[in-house]
Amino acid sequence: MTRLLPPLLRSILLLGLLLGTPPGLAGPPQEDASFRVFRDGAWSTAEEEWAAALQDTLISLRVTSGNNIGLTIYNNGFLGTNLSDRSPSLEYPLRSGQDHLVRAGLWVGALTPAEDSLVSTATIDGYFGSFDPNGVSEFYPAATLIEERSILPNSRYFHPDAKSEQDFRLSFIDRHIHAGPEHVPLDLRVELETLLFSFEPFDAIVIANYRIINDSPDDFLFDVYVGLYSELATGWKDDHTEWPPSAWFGNKDIAYVDSLRLHTEHHYNNDGGDAPSWGGLVLLGTGPIAVDDLEVSFNWWNWDPNFTLAGTPRDDAERYATMSNRSIDPTSGTEAPNNDPVGLLSVGPFPTLEPADTILVSFALLGGAPSAKENRTAEEDIAFNSGWAQTAFDLNFNIPVPPPSPTLEVVPGIGSLALHWTDDPEEFLDPKSREFDFEGYRIYVSEDREETGFRMVRQIDLVDSLLENTGLDALRDPTMIEGVDYEYRYDIGGLKDGFDYWVAVTSFDTGTIEVAPLESGLSQNRTFAIPGGPATDVGSVKVFPNPYRGDAAWDGTLARDRYLWFVNLPSRCTIRIYTLAGDLVDTIEFDGETYNATEIRGIFDPTDVRNPESDIPTLSGGMAAWDLVSRNDQGIASGLYLFSVEDHETGDTQLGKFLVLK
Repeated sequence: MTRLLPPLLRSILLLGLLLGTPPGLAGPPQEDASFRVFRDGAWSTAEEEWAAALQDTLISLRVTSGNNIGLTIYNNGFLGTNLSDRSPSLEYPLRSGQDHLVRAGLWVGALTPAEDSLVSTATIDGYFGSFDPNGVSEFYPAATLIEERSILPNSRYFHPDAKSEQDFRLSFIDRHIHAGPEHVPLDLRVELETLLFSFEPFDAIVIANYRIINDSPDDFLFDVYVGLYSELATGWKDDHTEWPPSAWFGNKDIAYVDSLRLHTEHHYNNDGGDAPSWGGLVLLGTGPIAVDDLEVSFNWWNWDPNFTLAGTPRDDAERYATMSNRSIDPTSGTEAPNNDPVGLLSVGPFPTLEPADTILVSFALLGGAPSAKENRTAEEDIAFNSGWAQTAFDLNFNIPVPPPSPTLEVVPGIGSLALHWTDDPEEFLDPKSREFDFEGYRIYVSEDREETGFRMVRQIDLVDSLLENTGLDALRDPTMIEGVDYEYRYDIGGLKDGFDYWVAVTSFDTGTIEVAPLESGLSQNRTFAIPGGPATDVGSVKVFPNPYRGDAAWDGTLARDRYLWFVNLPSRCTIRIYTLAGDLVDTIEFDGETYNATEIRGIFDPTDVRNPESDIPTLSGGMAAWDLVSRNDQGIASGLYLFSVEDHETGDTQLGKFLVLK
């Protein structure tokens, strides 16, 4: 099936998109019960409330970055990116380039006092590759911003009421002025919180707790069903030349495990080259009625945005019938390549939802990957992760947590990185056991930003008859850097100047009889750093590689990802690059205290929302990169180039040359 794309193209963040009056709607709806505004404790349909509802409310998004799952979340309840760009859309492992989701969203269906069966949806079957946030959801954001909270003491989002390492909290309503005349709202308010933890075995899980509230002042709802619609689709994206990647859709292979209430999908490709990880979602539980006292349905049909195929729920009546059919559609065999499935995992009925009453439905979105270490296939791994998500729900998310990772400062040197960290984790009180159970630190390094590439290079622990009893004093080296006291230091040597490295220091605890020792997640202080020499006096500046032979070992696949280094620079200087004829090619103003190479796309891609803050590189203060692009934004030709470096402190100048061979 060929998917034709509408011409609308979404910006990366959509911040700044204002919701205006819908076409053809000149003023407030008179006597329209479907449009009401709750203000100052009362409902109103007055003209001034209509104007207030059309205020500058923005569609906004956040992307989870606290563990190994990247999920884009919109404040109108839409999950995923619709594959409108390469931002994380249930990306697992995070930074691997393997996405698993086109779109997902909440469905809530109920019978009204007039016995109408209505369903409010955060998304339905639709076209991928473009994104109109007002057209994909029948829900409307109740607030522009998505609030972030964290239990981590060293996080800038620390909040005493946080439940996880990265909570997102948002609220939306189904009285959506852009939904069109066919949408009749149920007068719902939905409060969504997502929770995640960076440490194993929870690092491949994002929990989504939906609290659905009857926002009507006097209308009851009956036989309420709640579901999570999803179009799961797995594939590689970062090196995908075609975008959006239509080749993914003939390769969906879905499954459903009734005993776990687990819906999964993986990339099926007879020709090989399929993405090895799996994506999925699981229904964890409900309240105030327990899920075991309700009926669970799993339905799938072939993607059909025109609603012409048999089995596609086309309107509220058919959607409600699908949610409430108490059916488990078979998924045995392989759906690919003859089907293009989308799924709906739903639960109910909640017999009555009175005004102001709330029901809770909790899902988790998760990943699974082959694990040689644990001897698990991707299918076994996602089931394993589903079990731990269920454990978190059963414990009301009050799970044991390790000490947080320490505050980390990385100082690059010639062929080395010096890691300095604080001792804060040693005073961490486990909120579960109410004990100080810190045991030690582990040091990691990687040449790849994916967490699977990290290797442990050192461990130290307390002398207490547990583990190796190395003691902590071996790495104790109190140092103050920019007003912060760092207690420990470890130098990683044997590295290559100019190459990318990621490092982290984690903390782990003693564990208990029931739970093995827990270790904080790498993502908490994961730091991108590039070894190189410190600032020096002008006179010893060098360029490497020289000659530059079309690409360097660190270059990416695209021309804009190529660069070379100027090293041994003065702390403040101006670099000028010339042709042999003396024409100025480019100028670099360098200040070693602030320079971080973020203008070089091969080092830092500002469009990558996968935790870009931690991916701003740490440099030595004496090196600067150049992307072989002229000041006129043109790629340079092969040839011999001259450079000058003018020291701002002394006024001295050094001249040199380098060769580019493309």
